[in-house]
Amino acid sequence: MSRVHHYILPVLFLPLFICSCKTLKQSSKHDFSEGFYKSRIYHKKLKDVYVVPGDNEIKIYTVKSLHKNDTNIAVKIAFPPDHKPSNFEDYLFRRSSMDLDVISILLRYRPSVSGFPNQLNTSIFSGAFYVGWRKDIFKLKYSENPLHAFKRNITHYGFSIGGFAGLGTTPMNEWVTLNNIAIEYDGFVNVEGIAAFVAVQKLTFGLNFGVDHLMDPNRKFWIYQGKSWMGLSVGLHLN
Repeated sequence: MSRVHHYILPVLFLPLFICSCKTLKQSSKHDFSEGFYKSRIYHKKLKDVYVVPGDNEIKIYTVKSLHKNDTNIAVKIAFPPDHKPSNFEDYLFRRSSMDLDVISILLRYRPSVSGFPNQLNTSIFSGAFYVGWRKDIFKLKYSENPLHAFKRNITHYGFSIGGFAGLGTTPMNEWVTLNNIAIEYDGFVNVEGIAAFVAVQKLTFGLNFGVDHLMDPNRKFWIYQGKSWMGLSVGLHLN
């Protein structure tokens, strides 16, 4: 790969991380926001409902009523923040969506290769775009304190699986090239693979399986060229 590409790729990748800083505050994936969900709140089977959360109540409309274009006759169920309605049951609301994230791979575990022992790398930088299928689950319930006062709680769980591709760096030296080079430097690599993410409230972490490809002529000497690894990552939502 030419020297021009070595400079262009990092410059193109920089806006990805700038966007990620903004979307960290704007992300709505963890929020029980207005929109369509699937719930058993009206039926024994999962049905589509439209949810309008508010500070004092959460209103739930049937899709049938929305099709009549008259929300005044829509069935509404209120869940006050400090009062548990009679005959209340814990409710689950589910939604599915495409997931577009920026991920940062925090560490890699590399199996033994070319006489090198197993490696756990935490100093290697990698960032990538991630695209996958996501399901979010919101559990609505009330908790009671010792004073017999109730508080409404919404617990969020998320699951996502998909693929990623991006850029990273790796230390290059005589050891990882079996003495075929006599210098030390940080080489650029492109990374790709599959990942699965789990979210609990606002904490998101993922398990990655990927490969690295060195982007300079020394790739023919690099012992990890195209070798698989397993890693842990965190993600920031773009959608």
